[in-house]
Amino acid sequence: MSSVLTTILPVFGLIAIGYLAGRTGYVGDAGIKGLPEFVFRIAMPVMLFRTIGTATLPDVAPTAILLAFFLSAIIVWVIMAILTRVALRRRQSDAAALGMASTFSNSVMLGIPICLSHFGPAAAPILALIILTDTALLWFIATLHYAASEGTKEKGITAALINLVWRLATNPIILGCVAGLLWKISGLTLPPLANTMVTMLANAAIPGALVAMGLTLNSYGLKGEGPAVWLITVLKLLVMPVIAYALAVHVFALPRVTAEVITVLAAMPVGSNAYLFAASYDRQPAAVSGAIALSTPFALLTLSLLLYALSPV
Repeated sequence: MSSVLTTILPVFGLIAIGYLAGRTGYVGDAGIKGLPEFVFRIAMPVMLFRTIGTATLPDVAPTAILLAFFLSAIIVWVIMAILTRVALRRRQSDAAALGMASTFSNSVMLGIPICLSHFGPAAAPILALIILTDTALLWFIATLHYAASEGTKEKGITAALINLVWRLATNPIILGCVAGLLWKISGLTLPPLANTMVTMLANAAIPGALVAMGLTLNSYGLKGEGPAVWLITVLKLLVMPVIAYALAVHVFALPRVTAEVITVLAAMPVGSNAYLFAASYDRQPAAVSGAIALSTPFALLTLSLLLYALSPV
């Protein structure tokens, strides 16, 4: 249990510091905007480049890793689509946003720090593979789901997909992962001066990301969408990781660390991209915002229990 607390408490402690700094006004609007920008555009891409570029690639078929993670997401998405109609009595265009919220993990700001802290560098290639794929795939599914439910014309779908491709091509996190993989394949090494600069920026990424996450949590809130918020939270924190673990271990028979990284990443709270999608299409933004605000603190408990359950006996 001590190893779990060593992983979890510093992570959520830094999130709490960021949240309180923003909540009390100790850090102003410029800092609340500036720190996440620095982390997202500079520090985290550099950290991913360095970590992936020096990591040992797992001897596991990438297809099995992706299937274990994304089949769990698709199953949860279908469950949410059904419950949106049956339990929440809302339209399927709303289910596109609620489905994305129930499956899109906060992989960058929270998943990377926790997985690297708990599993070490062995987690880096698995994280990179999923992070490189999840934004593209889940945005694509959500876009098609929304378009199908609304009867959007072909031009509307095409424009949305072009916008998605542009988002991915200019996403600093994805570019950092790709650069790290290419550098790993090249077998090159950084000159001493460049290596020092990269190391300094990489060391700032994780604490900066956690404080930045706390600062941005002040932007989200519970806004009268109780049933939807709780449903998203339960599906994201409890149902998706259980399904991901079952697939990784019992269907694809993945190595222990690989299966556990997939499971922990599936158990992350709702990521901000889900809110961006909901806000872009004006589909349940209040519910998705509330789910981010609720699932993040609850993840302190659920992730602690999950990491303890996964710990060697």
